[in-house]
Order: sequence, then structure tokens, then C-alpha cells
Amino acid sequence: MKHDLFKKMIISYIFIFMFATSVEASSSHEKLYSDISSNHWAFESISTMKELNIMSELSNGKFYPNQYITRADAVQFIFNTLNLEKTTETQFLFKDVPENATYKHALYKLTSLGIIQDTEKFNPNDSLTRAQLCKIISLSFNIVVDQKNHSSFRDLSSTHWAKNYIESLADIQIVKGTTKDSFSPNQKVTRAQMAIFLDRSMTFHSELASNEVIYDFLQKDYIQTIDQHPKWSSKVIELVNIEREKQGLAPLQYDSKLAQLAVIKGNDMLNRKYFDHYSKYYGYAWDMAGIFDYSFTSIGENLAKNSTSPESVVKAWLKSTSHKNNMLNKIHTNTGVACVESDDGDIYWVQLFSTK
Repeated sequence: MKHDLFKKMIISYIFIFMFATSVEASSSHEKLYSDISSNHWAFESISTMKELNIMSELSNGKFYPNQYITRADAVQFIFNTLNLEKTTETQFLFKDVPENATYKHALYKLTSLGIIQDTEKFNPNDSLTRAQLCKIISLSFNIVVDQKNHSSFRDLSSTHWAKNYIESLADIQIVKGTTKDSFSPNQKVTRAQMAIFLDRSMTFHSELASNEVIYDFLQKDYIQTIDQHPKWSSKVIELVNIEREKQGLAPLQYDSKLAQLAVIKGNDMLNRKYFDHYSKYYGYAWDMAGIFDYSFTSIGENLAKNSTSPESVVKAWLKSTSHKNNMLNKIHTNTGVACVESDDGDIYWVQLFSTK
């Protein structure tokens, strides 16, 4: 009897498992559009475009991922991505744009922002090329374009009009080549490719806004500025403010831009193997602030190496007159802290103070 009951339990379990697996498999192949299933190479980006109402179906529940986009499509998609407001003013010189064009508000806005050049003709029905899109994305997302890039493609001559736009975007992984060493600048952009490019652009823009990335005007490159130990950094500020409270001083306000500079300083010491307030590359704290366009009326810096906790580093700083003076300076209003660690275990602490 027990044996039969055990067999029934096993059979029931197998049935439940098979049913659950079937449901999971069905879910994994759910279609976003009738022509876009979850195994499509651009599924995630197209999903984002749909969710944010940037790109939608064309007709009959289909997305048409391989259809080429037009210049008119491009300005509307960029307008939607940037979440710009419509304007009642639509006077421009394009003679080939009808008054009832659905994209005219987007075109006017992008033209007024200098993203689209105000010329006699716009050629709205022409297909958009990969090179043209690179310029539009660079201007739309205020991405710094320079002549010093790591990326290079054999089908871009030194005089190609879009070379710097393309290579600058390739350096930050917004665009990639069609092969290992070719970009195909004149190739037309499909709707699926547009979704990918816009998704990557929004991700990069988000990283800039959250101070995870910044453009370094000395290196001519975007650099990562992520604090490896954010909880430790927050704890340092908390402990410093406790000391300030004991002295009747106002608490320091967390400054994300100052924290970003602290990360840069910490990484600079780590990568260039020094420990000093002066950097041969960036200079002193006030020099670095100027390089990265941080405004202040006064600035101070505390450094430490190999303290293994927020408590220990604050305790060490309190024993040093100069470091303690920075922490308890009544004119300081803002602070940012970073803690970076090398592969061999060296820990660099940086706390910056400023008066705003």
C-alpha cells in the first residue's frame, strides 16, 4: 500500500514538474509583437522602446525589426527618447516638410537645439545611415566627441566627415562595427538597430547622470567613477558629522560631484602608484576640481591608506591636526568620500571638503 502511494506521489510530482516547465518554456517564448519573440537578438531593447513609448508597432501588431528607418522616423524617435515637449512654433526653412507632418514638432525641436541642421531641405523619406545616426546621437545626448579614440575602422578614412562621431561612440560601446574592423558607415539603419542604439545611449546617459562616468579632458576619454565601497564612504560622512555636532558645527552635506572627484583622486593614486596630495597628472585638489568643472569657494582634502574600516580612518584623521581641521572647518559645507582598493589589497581613502 505504501509502495503504491509512493508511486502516485512520484507520478504527481513529475506531472507538476512537467506542467511548470511547460509554462516556463511558454513564457520564455512570449512574443512582444507578433514578429518579435523573446529570443530575438534585440528583444530587450525593443521591450524598453515599447515600455517608454519611444518606438511602437507599425501595423497589425508587428514591429518590423528589419525595416529601414527614415530621417523622419529618426527625429521622432530621438524626440521621444529625450522626452521633449511639443512646441507650437514650427517655422523653419525645410521646403520638403508638409504642414501636417506628424513629426514636425520633433523636427522643429531638434532643429532649434542644433541637433538637426536648418537647411532648405530635410529629405524626410530618405533612409538614415549608420554614420548619420552617430552624429545625431552624439549631439542629442551631449556626448563629447574628440579626435583621440581607441576605436578605429578600416572603412573610415582620416577625412571621413563622421569619423570622430563614430569612433567616439564606439569607445563607449554605444555603437559597434559590422565586423571586427569595419563600421559600414553608409549602411542603412533598421528599426531593431535603432532600438539597440537608443537603449545603449539612454543607459550611458543614465551613468553620466548618476556620476558613474565622467569625461576626462586630460585623457580625452570617458572614465568610470564608481566607488567600490559606498557604504563605507557613507559611514565616514556620518562619523565626521558626529564629530562636527560635538563642536556645535553644521553637518556636511553629501555632494555627489565631490564624491566623484574623490573616486578620481583615489584611482589616480592607485593607478599611478603614489600617495600624496599632489598628483603629477591632475595637480592639487583645486586643480582637479577645475579640470572637471566643479565650482567652489574653498576646498580641502583628507587622504589615508590601508585603514580597514570607516571607524579606523576617521580615528586616524582625528589624530592629525591638519586632517582634523579639515573635518571641523566651520566654513566647509559639502563633502564627498571614496574608498578604492587595488588588486593586491591596498586601500586608498579620499575625503574632499568644499564651501559652496
